[in-house]
Formats: sequence, C-alpha cells, structure tokens
Amino acid sequence: MTFLQPLISFIIVIGVLVFVHELGHFLTALWTGMRADVFALGMGPRVFGWNKIQGFTVGKLPEDIDLGDHTDYRLCAFPIGGYVKIIGMIDESFDTEFANSQPQPYEFRSKGALAKTLVLSAGVIMNFLLAIGIFTSLTMWYGHEEMATTRVAWVEATSPLAEAGLQAGDKVRAVDGNAVQTWEDFAEALTVDENLSQRLISVDRNGESRQMVVAGSRLVKSMTSEGGLGIYPDNVSVRIGGVVSGAPAAKAGFRPGDVILAADTMPVSSLVQFQRYIRAHAGRVMTVHVDRDGQPRPISVVVSGDSTIGVQLETEYVGERRRETFSLFDALSQSVAQTTKTIAMIGTSVAHVVKGTVSVGESFGGPIRIAQMASRSSDLGIESFLRFMALISISLGVMNLLPLPGLDGGHLVFVAIEAVIRREIPTSVKIRIQQVGMALLLALMAFVLYLDLSR
Repeated sequence: MTFLQPLISFIIVIGVLVFVHELGHFLTALWTGMRADVFALGMGPRVFGWNKIQGFTVGKLPEDIDLGDHTDYRLCAFPIGGYVKIIGMIDESFDTEFANSQPQPYEFRSKGALAKTLVLSAGVIMNFLLAIGIFTSLTMWYGHEEMATTRVAWVEATSPLAEAGLQAGDKVRAVDGNAVQTWEDFAEALTVDENLSQRLISVDRNGESRQMVVAGSRLVKSMTSEGGLGIYPDNVSVRIGGVVSGAPAAKAGFRPGDVILAADTMPVSSLVQFQRYIRAHAGRVMTVHVDRDGQPRPISVVVSGDSTIGVQLETEYVGERRRETFSLFDALSQSVAQTTKTIAMIGTSVAHVVKGTVSVGESFGGPIRIAQMASRSSDLGIESFLRFMALISISLGVMNLLPLPGLDGGHLVFVAIEAVIRREIPTSVKIRIQQVGMALLLALMAFVLYLDLSR
C-alpha cells in the first residue's frame, strides 16, 4: 500500500487535470468549426476506445479508417497525460500528411488568429476555472477557518525572520503597522507584496513591545527556493500516524496516535523541528517523550544510519480557530482572488528560475514528488486533496502558457507571428522548432525525475 497509494493519488490528480485541460481544447475546437480525430486520455498505444463509425473497439484502429467529422475517444496505455489531435495542426505528433493538400474549412490551419488563440488558450482557461470551482465549492461547504493565534512556537535558524530577530514565544501584533489577529493574517501580510523592500514586524516579547525589520527580497527567496518562511505557530500537535514494521521506532515501542512532547530535553513544536532533530542524531540514541492516552512516557530509540526512525508523522492545530461562512458570490469572489494570487506566485517563481536567482531543482518537482504530495493530501481528507488538485491545476495552466515549443504558449507564439506577417510559417520550420522544443522538454522532464529520485 506504501507504493500503491501515491500511484493511485497521482493517477487521479493527473487524470482529472489532463481531462479538463484537453476538454477545453476539444470543445473550443468543435465550437470554432474544427475537427478532432482523437481525444485521448493517457499516452502511447490505444488500449480501447469508442467512435461513431466502429463503436467500442479494443486495440489499435485500422490505418485506413476514415472517421469523417467524428472523433475517436480512447484510453491509452500510459496514464501520464493526454491529447486532442486537431486536424491541420502541427502538434507533438509531428503529423504533416495534411500539408500536401489544400486547407479545408474544418482544419486548424484554415482558421483565423482569433479562433486559433481561443482553441490554444482553452485548456489553460479550463485549468484555472477548475481551480476556481474547487475553491468556491470548498469555501461554501467548509467555510473558512483560520488559526486564531499569532504566537510563534519555533523559528528555523536559516529563516530570514530568525535573522531579523524573531524568536519562539514572540506574539506578533502587526506587520507594517497593520494589526494581525490570525496566523494566516501574519503569513499573508509578509508575502502579499513582494515589491516592498522591507517589512516592519511588531511583536510582544515577555510583556515588552519590540520591532524588527526583514528584507522583502529574503522573504521572496525563502518562499520560492526554501519552500516556506521557516516559522511555525503554537498549539500544533505532532503525532505518530504510522510505524514501519521492523524499523527502530517499532522496536522501541512507538504506536500510532502517540503525541510527541519532546525530543531529549527539546520541546517539540513542529513536525519540521522534530525531523531536523532526528536527522542530526543519526546512529545515536535519543529519548522521545510522548503522550499516550493522556499519560506521558519516555521512549528510547536508536536513530538509523540514514537518519530515520521509521515513523509517519502528522500534525494538527489544536488551538482556537476563527471560522467564517460565505455566500456563493463571496465564495466565488474569494476563489477568483485566490486563484489570481496563486497564478502570480507561480509566475514569480518561474521568473526567479529564468533570472537564475533560484535553481530549477529548488523550484520544480516531478511525478514522484507530485505523487507523494497527492498521497499526503489524501491522507488529510477530501478537502486537503481537492485543494492540492486545485493548486496543481493552476500550476499546469501556468506552465502550459510558457512560450516554449511543445506547450500551448509555444503554439500561441506561432499564431502571433503568423498574424503579424500575414502568412503561415512553413511546415518544415514548425516541425524543426517543435522537435527542438520537445527535446528540451524531455530533457527537463528527465532532469526533474532525476531530482525526484535523488530526494
């Protein structure tokens, strides 16, 4: 199950997102009078499918079949993507048979720039609309909960906020003079405007008011390359979600449900803090103090040479919460704003990679990382899983807009150039550019997969 759960979660997420993306291309193509030979989920050989000419069939279609204005809806062998094959379009299949004949009214190449742009943009738009729909539904169903605390439980030593002087136990009162009442208020105030050169943070420390300044550029770099701000709120419970059979934790007597209180003499306030402590004690004995059924008890465990003890960790905020409910209009408005902000954040991350301020390895994850994150979010419940799907949907949309051959953004560049020069770019040129682009994309995918494996 350790392997199957991430795999199933990955297939569900990618399957839904690819289907929605390609459905956008497909429906818009039909609406603008184009024909599509194939609507496929998955890549590689055809496993089975249906079309109006043959009905349901298994395996490859006959090479001489003429579908006319009908489409073959198929499932392919490898569940890692999907595609819509629009007649008269130079795509990743590199099919150029139509190039030797006169353009037909139903072909992509015979349409105007506006129709082509709509078809090419529709997949990305559908990804964004899916995210908005998910966020809206969740906001209406669950409302909006925030952690009603601004007290800091732990600060990573490498965090820019630690460098500015923020300490565990500080209670944040305001950022740039604006009062904050929840942890979400605090995090948003720090990241809402990346163009500010600095942030002024006001805190209470042992009954005294203090102020500290943190550079805005350091906050941006921390969010994009280090994966977070490195600060954690109080009232967070860290507990054992599962124990690996035969691992040091199982031999020591840990049980699922044990709440971690302390590691040796260090009180545990966050999952990351506990993980860092374990990694720093490879091959050594450590005493973990846990709460089991309301009774504290110490457990001694030998950390393995690979810096693990063989447990699955979970966290839960156990403090006071602030909850709001919303109407459809308010939920939709918030969801659009959330989606727009996420698009901007992802775009900023990509821009930092292009500028060289952040490496590809620090910013991107491949199928293994997505599968792991999908599995973790599904463990936390349907709300967490759907939110993760919405975020990946936005990421897929943004990445597809990049002006690279093989992506929707690359095709849009072709359309824009043709609209300016008022003639079609030669097929041979498009093919060469597509081949170079696909080679670069495959190399990037291989590199990202290597990073996943190395992690």
